[in-house]
Amino acid sequence: MKRSSILFFIVFFILILIFTAGCTNASTNHSTNNVTNNQLSPPSNSDVKSPAPIYTPTYTPTYTVTVIPETLKDRNIKTIKNIVEVYHSTHTYTVPDMYACAQMSQDVWDQVETAGIPAVIIVGRVDQDISSIQQSNHAWVTAEVSPGSGIAMETTGGYLVCPDPTICAVNNPRYYTGWHFNTPLELQNYINNPLGYGCPAGYKIGNDNLCHQTCSATTYCTGNSACVNQQCVGVSPCSAGSLFGNDNLCHTACSATTYCTGNSACVDQQCISCSAGYYLGTDLQCHKNR
Repeated sequence: MKRSSILFFIVFFILILIFTAGCTNASTNHSTNNVTNNQLSPPSNSDVKSPAPIYTPTYTPTYTVTVIPETLKDRNIKTIKNIVEVYHSTHTYTVPDMYACAQMSQDVWDQVETAGIPAVIIVGRVDQDISSIQQSNHAWVTAEVSPGSGIAMETTGGYLVCPDPTICAVNNPRYYTGWHFNTPLELQNYINNPLGYGCPAGYKIGNDNLCHQTCSATTYCTGNSACVNQQCVGVSPCSAGSLFGNDNLCHTACSATTYCTGNSACVDQQCISCSAGYYLGTDLQCHKNR
C-alpha cells in the first residue's frame, strides 16, 4: 500500500475518535444538566420524608420530705384532748356542785389511766385563791403528758387548761394548785368524810385548820371543855395546864387537846408508852422489867 493511503486511514481514524468523544460528552452533559434541574424543582409529596422526631429529655424534680417523728408528749396531748372533748360531748353537766364534778373527774381519770397516761384528781377552786380544802367547790384532772409536765383537763367544760394557746383553750394557773388525789377511791373517801381529810382516824379538821379529836361524828371539843358521853362538857373545872378527862378527872395536858394515861409519858407533846414487860425510865427510854 502506498504511503499516502496509510496516512489517509490514520487521519480518518483519528477524526472518528474525536467526533465520537464529543457526542459522548454532550450526552453526559445533558444527562448531568437534567439531574441538576431535577434537584432544583420542588419535590413531590411522595418524595418528602417526615423529619426525625426530636427527643427532648424531661426532668422531674425530686423533693426530700423530712418527717419529724411525733414525740410521746405530742401523742399524749392528742389523747387527753380527745378524751376530754368526747366525754364532754356525751355527758351532761347542769348542777354546779362538788359531787357532780367529782364524779366526772373520776370517770375521766379512769380513761386517762387506761390510755397509759399517769393522772391525778385535783380538788380546789378556780375562781379564787383558798387556804383549806374545805373551801373547795370543784374537781378536775391533771394528766402527766411527759415526765414532770402535766396538763389540766376541765372535765365539766371539755377542754384543756395550760399557758400554751396552741394546745389549750384556757389558761388559769389555779388549775395547778389544790389538793391531789391519786385515785378515785381517795377522792371518794374525802367526799364521804370531808371534815376529816388529812387527819388520822378519830380526828377532824377544825376551824383553825388543825386536827381535833372528835367527840361525836360531827363535833369536837375546844378550850377547856371535855368530851363526856359524846358531848362537850362546859368549862373544865381543872386548873391551867390540865385537861378534863373522859373519866371526869383532871389530867396534865400533853398538848392542847391530849393527855397521857396509864404508863405513858408525854414527850414533845406526844404520849409515849412501852410494850408489855418494859417500863419507861427517867431517860424516856423503855427498859425491861426486872
